[in-house]
Amino acid sequence: MSPSNRQHDCAKPESGGATTVPAGTPDWITVELIEATIRTWQPYYATLLTTDNAIEIIRNAGRLFDALSTRRGSMGNFSQTEQD
Repeated sequence: MSPSNRQHDCAKPESGGATTVPAGTPDWITVELIEATIRTWQPYYATLLTTDNAIEIIRNAGRLFDALSTRRGSMGNFSQTEQD
C-alpha cells in the first residue's frame, strides 16, 4: 500500500458523527481507543470499519492477551508444569 493510500484509508468516515462508546461496552474501552483501533486496522480492511468492528478487535486482543498471560487458561497450559 502506498503512503498516499494509507493516508486516505486512515481518514475518518465523512458521516459527520462523532465516535461514541455503545452502552454495555467495558469501561476500559474509550473513544480514543476505538478511534486508534480504527486508524490502525483500517488500512488492512477493504470495507469501512465501524465502532462495533473496533470493539470486537479490541476485545479479541484482550482475550488473546489474557490467554497468553495466564499460566493455565481454557486453552491449556502454555508453560512447563512444575514437578510435584
